[in-house]
Amino acid sequence: MYTLDQDNVRDITEKILSGSEFEKHGLYALHFMTENIHTPIMIGDAYETEGKDGIPSGLYQKLTGDSPYFLGFVDLNEGLTAIAKGFAGDEFEDDVEFIRDATGEFINRINGEYVIASSKSDIMLEMEPQLFLEEDEAASVIHPQCILHIPVNIGGCDAEMLFVKMKA
Repeated sequence: MYTLDQDNVRDITEKILSGSEFEKHGLYALHFMTENIHTPIMIGDAYETEGKDGIPSGLYQKLTGDSPYFLGFVDLNEGLTAIAKGFAGDEFEDDVEFIRDATGEFINRINGEYVIASSKSDIMLEMEPQLFLEEDEAASVIHPQCILHIPVNIGGCDAEMLFVKMKA
């Protein structure tokens, strides 16, 4: 795991995502984390799994364009609570709706900044509304081909950031 901060976000992103088609989007996401979650953040090495291995429950947002994909965050050990608390600045640890809403807005802001930056390079993307999907419905909605996992630890709580490439 690597300690992530504003001074090393580019270096760590290049180290864990070098050569990935999601490297630029990952940089936006990790940079947004360092600016908006004021809790120690650790990042693990990225790894890929095949879509047939399943897709976990979590919050997802689809980006459409030439090659549609989803950005998602999944909870491993209170990770979504840590994102919501760090991003919104409130402690509603038992309020599932608050946690989903705050994490959904977090994803929306990451993707919004990425879509705007991409448009300046003539890459046109659009965002669909965020969805909270349980594991059984996630695979039927997303149809994953492969999943890029980025382990995230926020103040001792674990989550994963996922980039999900869909089947054609």
